[in-house]
Amino acid sequence: MKVIGITGGIGSGKSLVTQIMKEKYGAVVINTDAIAKAQMEPDGVSYPEVVEYFGTGILAEDGRIDRNKLAAVAFEDKNKLLKLNAITHPKVLIEVKRVIEQHREQKDVPYVIIETALMIESGYDAVCDEVWYVYAPEERRREWLKKTRYFTDQKINSIMSNQSKEEDFRSRFKISIENVGEIADLEEQIKKLID
Repeated sequence: MKVIGITGGIGSGKSLVTQIMKEKYGAVVINTDAIAKAQMEPDGVSYPEVVEYFGTGILAEDGRIDRNKLAAVAFEDKNKLLKLNAITHPKVLIEVKRVIEQHREQKDVPYVIIETALMIESGYDAVCDEVWYVYAPEERRREWLKKTRYFTDQKINSIMSNQSKEEDFRSRFKISIENVGEIADLEEQIKKLID
């Protein structure tokens, strides 16, 4: 079993590459965002600490963390974002390692994929056999985020300014997939990497 990290900035096509790995190569996907989200539910391991630090102003009426309120607070202040990451990333990493170990023991899949934008910041690459950096031009990413997620320029700027830059990814990870918008092209690049 091989553990492959798939990373890149928001809107670069990580999910597309992950989907191809799932459908064509029988990979199991660990989505770090989904884990972090689950861990911030009222019964999750991150919830008490996040609420204690950020206050009840980030809560919805039902007592759950309102992700938009939390993002508005965290993304406006670098120190608060660092604190949020310090609370959540180590807990997510524990779960990532648990899932990898489970698949190693069961010998049930050829690949485990860790999909995350925060590969560098969170240290998930330490548990990967290799990391693939998915690149797409910024204009294309912006266009896609506006069209599919209805993000404003302000929200896109805020997220992009808090993510690693292209040069950071390229200097850290030697394998890159260039997403030019053609599925067949992505499939071809992935096939070469698998072969």
